[in-house]
Amino acid sequence: MIHLMTILRKSANRLFLDRHYLSDFKSMMRTLTSGRVMLVSTRFRSDLFYSSPKANKTSILKLWALYTQTNLDQINRHDLMLYHGQQTSLTQYFQSINQLSTHWYHYQQYKKALAHTLANDPFNPLSQTVLACDQFLISHYPIQRLPLIESNAKPKTPPLTQDTFSLAMRIIRGDSHTN
Repeated sequence: MIHLMTILRKSANRLFLDRHYLSDFKSMMRTLTSGRVMLVSTRFRSDLFYSSPKANKTSILKLWALYTQTNLDQINRHDLMLYHGQQTSLTQYFQSINQLSTHWYHYQQYKKALAHTLANDPFNPLSQTVLACDQFLISHYPIQRLPLIESNAKPKTPPLTQDTFSLAMRIIRGDSHTN
């Protein structure tokens, strides 16, 4: 099952993971999850997708705080969003990305962090799912934002699978992507 943990505002700044630590953090995360992890970390927003039979919120937050040398008491619980299940996680993710895209500077910073994440793990199935959904939504639905990854910067992705296509169609039919 896919889970999404999104951290915003001041808490995201406190839990910001420098690029030098991302690889080690992801390796440790793989011990807490089924091995599939995607983290996009900026000073204003961090998104952590992971695959696991159950949500491991407490263990993950403790590990994250350890890597960033942050006291968990400094984290505002209102800045932390948790979503469970592929459809819910991806729907909430793209709704918030559409909102983020209205803030050009932050959206550009987020896209740079995502590009770095993809460059370091281009064949990650979670990353591939996010990119495939983004490509599909941008090309088939009137979303007024630039894609998360520009076409000239995209890593080679496998073709859109039936599962990803079905998920994208369910998201669209729910009219959940509006700016």
